[in-house]
Amino acid sequence: IPVIDVQKLRSPESTKEERQLVGDELDRACREVGFFYVKNHGVSEELNTRVRELSRQWFDLPAEVKAQIALGECKSKGFRGYQALGANVTRYEGGFQRDWHEAIDLYKHFDEAHPAAKAGLPLHGPNPWPTQVAGYKEALETYVQECTSLGAALLRGIALGLRLDEDFFGGSRAGDPFWVMRIIHYPPLESAAASSPAKSDPSSCTSTQGAAAALQGEEVERSVQLSCGEHTDYGLLTIVNQDDNVSALQVKNAAGKWVAADPIPGTFVCNVGDMFKVWTNGLYQPTMHRVINLSSSKRRISVPFFYEPNFDTWVEPVPQLCGPDRPPQYPGITYGDHLQGKVFSNFEL
Repeated sequence: IPVIDVQKLRSPESTKEERQLVGDELDRACREVGFFYVKNHGVSEELNTRVRELSRQWFDLPAEVKAQIALGECKSKGFRGYQALGANVTRYEGGFQRDWHEAIDLYKHFDEAHPAAKAGLPLHGPNPWPTQVAGYKEALETYVQECTSLGAALLRGIALGLRLDEDFFGGSRAGDPFWVMRIIHYPPLESAAASSPAKSDPSSCTSTQGAAAALQGEEVERSVQLSCGEHTDYGLLTIVNQDDNVSALQVKNAAGKWVAADPIPGTFVCNVGDMFKVWTNGLYQPTMHRVINLSSSKRRISVPFFYEPNFDTWVEPVPQLCGPDRPPQYPGITYGDHLQGKVFSNFEL
């Protein structure tokens, strides 16, 4: 997984030629791997650490306090809020497996007075911010601003790499991103074996032996319980802030082998999602990944920020990336419709 220095994309003094060089690196990584690390990204390590530490404090709160912002109570306000251990599922043909993590889901915020929220548009509403820990909401709001700025810069670089206009992904495409942020706590998988979430799929398997095999890079049955089952991301670009001391994220490479995406201090690990596959007419393929925390004592905090297209953007293969020998391979879709189809099947509450 390449490590790419993106400082020139963040510097107002950089030349287009310098940004082009970075864009070419990003394009190569997106074509060949689908995952990459970015360094010198402009988001302070102090903020990244503070967000993770405050998240850890919040997940340590009693269950009844966390339930104050439970997703089950927030469906009418846009599928935002807290999910307890096992509520998030990975579906596969013939069933689903409960992922062994708890999380808070937040989306682009809409006040209740906003016309879209008042009209009851799907996924439009206010965020149930986790205000039970002092300073947490404010840190998250700052973090969203920083990641939105970084995501826009990365998209400008990728556009250059694709030989498109530098601002191609701005404006009506992704200039007003319908961002998503998940704040995730992954306890050791050993704790899953001692628990039995209600309504679990009877075909599921919580064997830590299966998870251990997966940690060694092996394929395992989809019914084996992992911290998060294998999947691709369904948006555009994912930016992940993860704890430095736990190896848990795995990526399936082009050879079909699972490799570790270990934390590298001072970096974000990034990956492309389904919408890039459509826009690039298959030049970029979203990469399967999964999470397995088999540490006996360390839990993992991960804060993926999903920089997404505008909610009402029509996504279809870009004409410049098609041709007589490469006709459009994917039908167009409105991003908001695609998002709803994914989000509404994510949970078994």
